[in-house]
Amino acid sequence: MKQLINESILGFNPRSKDYETFIMDVTPSIAKYILEHHNKDNRKIVKSQVNSISRSIRNDGWLEDGQPLTFNVEGNITEAQHRLLAIIETGVTARMIVVLGVDTGCFTKCAPAKPRKAEDEIQRKDKTATPSEVSTLRQVLIRRQGAKLTIQNAIEQWISWHHVVREGRKLVDGFFDSVEDYNPWERTFAAWASLMISIGEEEVASNLLSLLQAEILEDESASCLTREFRNFFKDHSIYMSNAGRTEFIFQLLCVASDRLKKQSDGEIQLGMSIDQFNHEYLKKKGIYRKFLENPDNLQTSTLSI
Repeated sequence: MKQLINESILGFNPRSKDYETFIMDVTPSIAKYILEHHNKDNRKIVKSQVNSISRSIRNDGWLEDGQPLTFNVEGNITEAQHRLLAIIETGVTARMIVVLGVDTGCFTKCAPAKPRKAEDEIQRKDKTATPSEVSTLRQVLIRRQGAKLTIQNAIEQWISWHHVVREGRKLVDGFFDSVEDYNPWERTFAAWASLMISIGEEEVASNLLSLLQAEILEDESASCLTREFRNFFKDHSIYMSNAGRTEFIFQLLCVASDRLKKQSDGEIQLGMSIDQFNHEYLKKKGIYRKFLENPDNLQTSTLSI
C-alpha cells in the first residue's frame, strides 16, 4: 500500500535496490511529503543552513548545481534535507537530480567530500591565486570591519582586491626575508600594507617597514618612532591573548603610519597611551578610520517611491 501511495505522490518508489538516477520537479508539497515519510535516518537539521539556502534562493533563484536528492535502499533520504526545507520555506519548485539505491553504510565507509571554502572558489576562477594572498584578502576584510570573506562573495572580493593584495604581499615579503620578530603577524602586516596601497599611501608603508627593519637589525638609521613602536608592543602585549596581540599590532601600524606622515624620517614620538588603542578611539580619525568600510556605522535604507 505504501509503495502505491509513494508512486502516486512522488511518481516513483523511493525504496529501491537498483542504483538509478533521474530528474524531477520537486514542489513544496513533495518536499514536505519526503521529509515527513522518508527522512528517518539522517543527521540533525541545522536551521542556519536552511536559512543560508533560503537566502540564496531568494537572492539568485534555484540554481541547478548538480547536487542530488538521494534515497538509500531503505527509502530514506541521505542528502538534501536542508534543501527540501528551503524549498518549503521559499515556495519554489526545484528541478533536482534524484538518485535511488544508495548504500546505507556509505557515510560511515566512504571518505567525505572536501568541504568547499572561499579559497577554493577563488582558485577555481584564478589559478594564480596563492594561499598567502587569499589569507591576506581575508585579513583585509576583517580589518575593514565590513563584509567577511565567504564562498558566496569570494570571487567578487578577489576581483576587487587582488591587485592591492598582491602589491601588499610584495611590500612585506622583503621585510620578512630579513626580520623574524613579527613572523606570527605576517598576514596582519600584509593586510595593513595592502590597505595602505588602497588609499594611496604605499610610500608611507614602505618607509615604515624600512625604518622598522633598521631598528630590529640595529642599523644606525633607526628612528625614535620605531624604537617606541617595538618597546610599546613588548611592554603592553605580554598579557594579551593571541587575538589581542594581532589587533594591537595592526592598530600600532596604523598609528605609526599617521606619525610617519607628519615626520618622514621617523624622528617623532608615538604619542599614545595604551588606553587609546581601541576601536572606538581610533575610528575617529587617521589611517585606521580610512581603512574602515563604515566608520560611522551608518545604516543604509531603501526609500519607497
